[in-house]
Amino acid sequence: MENNSENINVELNMETLQSGELTHTKIAEPGKFTRIGKSMYLRFNESLENNDTASILVKVTDSGEIHVKRVSKSNNLASLLYFTHKSHNSGHLETEYGTMLLHTFTKDSAVEIVNRPLSGKINIDYDLIYDNNVVGNYKFRLIFSA
Repeated sequence: MENNSENINVELNMETLQSGELTHTKIAEPGKFTRIGKSMYLRFNESLENNDTASILVKVTDSGEIHVKRVSKSNNLASLLYFTHKSHNSGHLETEYGTMLLHTFTKDSAVEIVNRPLSGKINIDYDLIYDNNVVGNYKFRLIFSA
């Protein structure tokens, strides 16, 4: 099994449509790219208000499934969402009040990785579903380079 890590620069653009309101979030942070076996991991932090951060881990499996884990210890929030092209998946959001089961429907997803020099793109268009209701439409655009 081959393990290697490289420092990368990450740019994440999120577009969210919830309750008719469109919001944009942009994150530009240093991070790490690691290969373990046939899976790839990207780790980086999201800067929040009051000098807090949330840690983000994006895993891409050899079958193309994408996992996104976000943990904000200061807010007692942790989410784990799964994305498979044109499929429904289960996930969850942990809060100080308990765990909420969430579902995603991945409308479109694409992963492109170039090894030399290391760079790539991960795009996910998805619906977030809670209690059989679509609570938001999301566009996740992650670009990274060594």
